[in-house]
Amino acid sequence: MVEKEWRMLDPAAKKVWRVKGIIIFGMIWIFFSLGTLLGWYYTPLSDPGKDIPLWIFLIGTIVLVSVFIVYNIWILMYYPRYRYALGEQGILIHRGIWWKYRRTIPYARIQHISVDQGPIEQIFHLHRVNSYTAGTGSMGGASAGSGITGPEGQILGVRNPEPLKEEIMKRVMQSRLGDGVNDISGSGISKDILAELRGIRKELEKR
Repeated sequence: MVEKEWRMLDPAAKKVWRVKGIIIFGMIWIFFSLGTLLGWYYTPLSDPGKDIPLWIFLIGTIVLVSVFIVYNIWILMYYPRYRYALGEQGILIHRGIWWKYRRTIPYARIQHISVDQGPIEQIFHLHRVNSYTAGTGSMGGASAGSGITGPEGQILGVRNPEPLKEEIMKRVMQSRLGDGVNDISGSGISKDILAELRGIRKELEKR
């Protein structure tokens, strides 16, 4: 029986989320500022409403800063609530603060495991480990922007993804073939079926 051990994301995941937030909020603020300040600049001095764009700029900036502060508080609350485990029957992913997300991806349904990085993840040497089932498209299809649905399960903030990937694929293989193909050699199954099962195991090990 496989024990379930809950695992946390790498602490650097919080830095990744903060940097992404800075980029997104920064871009919103720049475009917002350009619009309001240009409106103020091209408004004639004689216009009694010339200062309105400045007030809009000030209020909008305060709102954006406030939302960004709330976003950082959300990161502090969200991080300890994101956890995953390799259970006996599948991958378990739990996350969420107000809206709870509980997902179990059975090993028997997993077709592919992919590892990818965004540009911010590359800076902090973190990876995403994606689990694809038969109904979620091919490996890497979603990240290429092809319209294919994304992974059914995604584990964020993984420092060393290859051992995790290998561990998942090992359990996928065990779920399909049992604890060992050789264990069924004396059960009356024909040699052709046994050879086919061994071939499937080799293909899974290559992935």
